Amino acid sequence: MRKQVLGCLGVGALVVLTASLMGNVLLTGMLFQRGSIGVQKPQPFIQTLVQRSAGGSEHGPRIAQIDLTGIISNSADSGGESVVTETKAALEQALADSDVKAIVLRIDSPGGEVTASDTIYNAVKLANDRKPVVVFMDSVAASGGYYVACGAKKVVANPSTWTGSIGVVVQTLGYGGLLDKTGLKMRVFRSGAFKDTLYGQRDMTPEEEAYVQGMVMQTYE
Repeated sequence: MRKQVLGCLGVGALVVLTASLMGNVLLTGMLFQRGSIGVQKPQPFIQTLVQRSAGGSEHGPRIAQIDLTGIISNSADSGGESVVTETKAALEQALADSDVKAIVLRIDSPGGEVTASDTIYNAVKLANDRKPVVVFMDSVAASGGYYVACGAKKVVANPSTWTGSIGVVVQTLGYGGLLDKTGLKMRVFRSGAFKDTLYGQRDMTPEEEAYVQGMVMQTYE
């Protein structure tokens, strides 16, 4: 295994952190094999006993492993809770357990939403102020998964881990040609400049393209 020194990226709203195409293809296959996303319930984390107390008691210093897998999102999955909610809850419970002396956060994710990734990043950073947090990058830790790892004390990755792939993408669909064929026309009333920048019936102006590109780069940086 090898350590990787990671940098952190800035935060923006309404923009999606994206992983590489290969990473997304790999994740898709992984998700079909897994029944759930995020930290498994009801057990919030896996504990490993480091050393038994005197008399062979099960109490003693432990390391907690928390799994962060799948798409990082604030949206709840079919199990009921979002990855953000589950991961934060697991971190809080590990911090509250006096037997837990350190936390290993296993990341196997291609990334996801900016806000969701930032929320977990800050939770990891705050947890690391109280107990050491080490991130283990599994098969994929790209984009938002890479971002989350920035909050840990140390990061360890497999030589074959797919990581990095920091990118910011804003997409809009142009459907003006389709409406022209049907004869439908849209009437738009706006309160100011750039209010309908991503409106799909017309082409964007050079000023609008520069405005959106500026937002993308600000989020990336």
